[in-house]
Amino acid sequence: MNYNKRAFSIIEMIVVIAIIGVLAAIILPSLNGARLRAQKTQELSIISQSGKAWFMYTSDHQGKLLPGYLSAGVQEYRELAWAFPDESIIPPAPFYESTQPNDAGSWPWRLLSYMNNNWNSLLFYKEIDWDANGTHLKEHANEIATQPAFGYNGFYLGGWWDIDNHSQKQEMVFKSVTLTDGRTEGVVATFDSQIKKTSRQIVFCSTFLAEEGIYEEMPSDTNGTFMAIPSVFARVVKWLPFGQNRIDARSETSVPLGRFNGMPAICNADGSTKNVEIETLVDQSLWISKAQTIGDIPASSFSHTQ
Repeated sequence: MNYNKRAFSIIEMIVVIAIIGVLAAIILPSLNGARLRAQKTQELSIISQSGKAWFMYTSDHQGKLLPGYLSAGVQEYRELAWAFPDESIIPPAPFYESTQPNDAGSWPWRLLSYMNNNWNSLLFYKEIDWDANGTHLKEHANEIATQPAFGYNGFYLGGWWDIDNHSQKQEMVFKSVTLTDGRTEGVVATFDSQIKKTSRQIVFCSTFLAEEGIYEEMPSDTNGTFMAIPSVFARVVKWLPFGQNRIDARSETSVPLGRFNGMPAICNADGSTKNVEIETLVDQSLWISKAQTIGDIPASSFSHTQ
């Protein structure tokens, strides 16, 4: 009699454990999915904030777009300097020495004043294991400058600026290029009035810095990078979608990154944000406002020389 009761109790326990296992199998993926959707919503919110900061910068500078990159030499040439929240100067100013990190060269520290200096948001994708106050923030200033969640389409918006070694004057990459029909013209938009379709002009895109190779299902906490570039860059194929959720990096380059759901987040020049399939981003006209149809080559396949 006692044996039967004990056996029945064990069976009950087995049934309960089985039910718990089934429920866990159903609930846990749902909870994980909800968490990923919440993180993706957060990503879209932060890239939207970055876009608004970019727009405010443009308004404050009479329609002139934020430069994509400023070398230390260009900053010295223009006598430019930016400050941390405590008003100390962000390197390379005030001495612009080559031994100093060029933390103001990329976009984050030049836009953060328009984002209430909320630098944490640009690193939202990973755990921060250092104190953000005082000197620790400055020690990690380069991480904020070079590893934001989003890359800026700065080669084609605002431009990449450096000092010419011969003339010792500032120059912009792609200021004058040769098109496939032999014409020579510039392909960089430096004013907002030069952007043809703001709803189809990528400003920011979630990216990471890739070495040459095939990448598949990258972790969502992969370090970001500050630049974003089209698939074909000055007639050189830099990256291409390669099958389901895979991407082929042809060299070390900035590559779109689909955090949380496999789809990169983008912010357009009209402020709109969305998740897109990586395959969508091979359209050159989404990156280059001055892309055009030349002969039988559509604007979506536009390219140019270096």
